[in-house]
Amino acid sequence: MANALLLALRSLWLGEEPPYEEVLGREGDEREVRELLSGLWVKCYPQGDKRLCVYSYKRPPKDPVPLLLDARGTVIEWSKDGPELVAYPFHKFFNLGEAEFPERPLLAYEKLDGTMVSLFLYDGEVRAATRKKLDVDSPFAKKALELFEGELGDETRVFELLGPGSGSPWVGGTQELLRAGEWSLVPLAYRDMKTLKLYPLEGPTRVEVEDLEDAKRKAEGFGEGLVLWFEVGSQRPLMAKVKSVKYKRLVDLLKLGWEGLAKIILMNALDDAARMLDNEVYSKAKAVEGMLDEIERAVLRGEFPHERVREWLPIDPSRALEEAVRVCLEEGC
Repeated sequence: MANALLLALRSLWLGEEPPYEEVLGREGDEREVRELLSGLWVKCYPQGDKRLCVYSYKRPPKDPVPLLLDARGTVIEWSKDGPELVAYPFHKFFNLGEAEFPERPLLAYEKLDGTMVSLFLYDGEVRAATRKKLDVDSPFAKKALELFEGELGDETRVFELLGPGSGSPWVGGTQELLRAGEWSLVPLAYRDMKTLKLYPLEGPTRVEVEDLEDAKRKAEGFGEGLVLWFEVGSQRPLMAKVKSVKYKRLVDLLKLGWEGLAKIILMNALDDAARMLDNEVYSKAKAVEGMLDEIERAVLRGEFPHERVREWLPIDPSRALEEAVRVCLEEGC
């Protein structure tokens, strides 16, 4: 097997018809291949008389089209001799429920919520790429290079970069609420670039699961969820993500800032979100949580001294209480 993205690019560069079964997973035509390629995110960087280009799908593919599965931060070198594969991190794999999976996974690891970064050798130098950028202009890729210790061979090594600004909780301009933490680089997997076979690395917490139902249950206790491996040592080993419903909901709420934190307190889920919150913010939120009965009485009596709360009271008392909690978080009460 070969990287399907590279196969498509090389065939078109040579003026040959692409091997559709390997590129599309079925019969097709050149027009379809060109349309898929034109829909990819591509960013290229001059490297002397060559270019390094990072390829990634713009939206997660719903169907297992090999060309799209293999375009997830894949780095291709372009020269006068055509395209060559330089780095090939994870292929796209699906969430549990989006495809058919065996009942019993081989391995299960905690799914970390950071930024995926791949490291690889290029012209004797260790380079790094995220899913869309090289270390030239990606601060996350640059940080990964700073943190990396060791040597690389003929491989693509995949890491999760954890720290301020990485991962979904930091999306949405609400960083003032969140725990700063320290940067860390956690190994996830490596791909042998001679055979293109992918193997897991012992970085995230390993979890023992009996079957898929057990994986769903245990995912709720492990941050963003779990990553399941059903096989290892193939080009596209069968893998699945099991997302924690609770964690996703907390992350979505934290993207709303103080409004979302108020909702979390009223859901009685503050302690679940504690590890993501700045210590000072958590202490403030804990104090407000301890005053909830007092705040609620003041709101329902129309005694809470804030215009927005009084406006909501006759329309929706629960929304009025939420606004009052938000006011207490932002301004004090």
